[in-house]
Amino acid sequence: MFADDEDRERFYRLLDTGIASHKVECHQDVQMGNHVHLLLEGAIADVSKLVWFVSHRYALAYNRRHGHINHLIGRRFYASDVPDLHAARAVVVYIAMNPVRAGLCAHPRDWVHGSFRAHADGTPGRAHLTTDYVQHLFSNRKTTLQAAVDAAVALETGGKPQLAAILPTANHLTTEHVRHARQVYGYTADEIAAHYERSARTITRWLSDAYEPPRLKRLSTSQ
Repeated sequence: MFADDEDRERFYRLLDTGIASHKVECHQDVQMGNHVHLLLEGAIADVSKLVWFVSHRYALAYNRRHGHINHLIGRRFYASDVPDLHAARAVVVYIAMNPVRAGLCAHPRDWVHGSFRAHADGTPGRAHLTTDYVQHLFSNRKTTLQAAVDAAVALETGGKPQLAAILPTANHLTTEHVRHARQVYGYTADEIAAHYERSARTITRWLSDAYEPPRLKRLSTSQ
């Protein structure tokens, strides 16, 4: 998706322009080799318009510059709701850790194609980026974003954060948490059920594409 730094800068310029003209806030970003992670706030219709604006114009510019004619971006973008502040903090660490898990750098601070340094040490961010939300997430916590990422780097085992870092206690677990753990991090029903020492039947039902649960339906501690 990015042949060089000029491509990466073009993508960011389009994101700067898109955020300025759409009803969406961008709280975090990181560019990888063949995809991008964004933490966005806004109505899904507005998010869709923003992503289409950036990806469509970027693909056209990329093809013109590199002499390509086929599709650059394969599938429609994927988005998952963040169910609560606990999950939001985990998402922020997860996005920051993507270059480390891909073997592109040893620590997120070493990866310039993302917003981690703007959040962690106040390095000026791009025009599209807002930093107050991420600062708020960690403002009343004993663990700062820097410390949380340092811990993730030290414990990195190749792929995704531990379930204890992304899921609440059983009496606060909701269908949205389960969907989030599955869709964002790829955890299976068996893995989620084992974490709570319960049968996988309920978790499997919640993960079913045909199952549309009420918002914030809870898994009781008696199940």
